[in-house]
Amino acid sequence: MRTILLLCSTFLLNISYSYEVLTISDSIVDHILKVDEEFVHTIPGKKGGSALVDHILFQQIINESGAKAMIRPGASAVNMIKGLQQLGDGCALITTIGKDTEGEFFLSSLRDLGINLFLETSDIPTGKSACLVTPNGERTMRTFLGASRENDRLCLSTAMFEGISHFHLEGYQLFHHKLVREAVALAKNNGATVSLDLSSFEVVRINKDFIWELLDNHAIDILFANQEEALALTGLAAKEASELLGRYCSISVVTMGEKGCYTNQGGKQWQCKAFNVEVVDTIGAGDLFISGFLHGFLHNQPIPVCASWGTLLASHVVQVLGAEIPQERWIEIKKTIASEK
Repeated sequence: MRTILLLCSTFLLNISYSYEVLTISDSIVDHILKVDEEFVHTIPGKKGGSALVDHILFQQIINESGAKAMIRPGASAVNMIKGLQQLGDGCALITTIGKDTEGEFFLSSLRDLGINLFLETSDIPTGKSACLVTPNGERTMRTFLGASRENDRLCLSTAMFEGISHFHLEGYQLFHHKLVREAVALAKNNGATVSLDLSSFEVVRINKDFIWELLDNHAIDILFANQEEALALTGLAAKEASELLGRYCSISVVTMGEKGCYTNQGGKQWQCKAFNVEVVDTIGAGDLFISGFLHGFLHNQPIPVCASWGTLLASHVVQVLGAEIPQERWIEIKKTIASEK
């Protein structure tokens, strides 16, 4: 049995917590673990990707890793809005959490950032992800979805979407077709732009037909993909994929890690180079890239500037363990962005 919660008290009691960006996301508590290459090859699934596991296998991975976990609130769109919120763009999240300590941790962490929350609760435990980081900085994710499996039963309302400028959709929600169609329609009816992050090549492989349905219907204004996801969707390399996808949405972005990214708008293409930094791990790199890009988009910056700001945030998050940029780095980031506006 599920219980719907009102908006969290920070939103109800402080009207200054307005928001212009809304997203639906899984609620995941990341367990970040430093492991060796050999250990990753002992677990099911492809190295470097993101795959779903049951709670037993999740716990087995944690126990057998022999590593001490660093715990952070996670999920793709959650990481993205944490970045946007730090840059001063008000954000709101719709999700489902469990009635457990992980759910409380997830809730309090986002509430402390001033993010508005539309929550439903479930008797299923809050989701957890084993984020395995190898010495070369590559991350491999094995996720127990938990309560997020019930996101397909979320109750959306027009009120949630009123006044927003932008709605962001993470690829992991593409498994919930009805929810996605309803959310996109509500966003469009309220005059908001819509972005989609494909999130994982496994997500694309399973939901390829649905993604093309959304693109064919011009439901997506900005499409974000890394080169593996773009290849899975189009069968093309990054540059050609960006060109093709740009025919179906206003802006297409294909990222290539240390090789930068391609962006396309109205048939015009740009390439943005990556920053040359020492990589600790790649957790959150794509999510924080989107934070920087959307910050530029929301503030009417040219596409090359949006890509540059996305690359800037990604370059900072890969230098630290996990998907959260330390406050001292945010000071530096904001100074850089302010000087370029």
